[in-house]
Amino acid sequence: MKESLNEVMLHIDEVLDEEALYNLEEGIRQDAGVISVGHNPERAHMIMVVYDSNSTRASSLLHTIQECGLHAQVVGL
Repeated sequence: MKESLNEVMLHIDEVLDEEALYNLEEGIRQDAGVISVGHNPERAHMIMVVYDSNSTRASSLLHTIQECGLHAQVVGL
C-alpha cells in the first residue's frame, strides 16, 4: 500500500437500513481522496474507508457523516 493511503473505521451510532448505508457510502465516496468505502452487513454500524491522506483526512470523512445528521466516531486503524 502507498504510504499516503490510510484506513479508518467509522462507528455510526444510528441504525441504518441497507439503502441508507448505500447512500451514506456514496456520499463518502464523493470526497476526492476516498479510495474505497464499505461495511460488513453483520456490523452495519461500522464503515471502513481507505483514503489518500495527501487529499483528505479522517476528520473530513467524519464531518461528511455528521453533515447527514448522523452521529459517528473514528474508532481507529
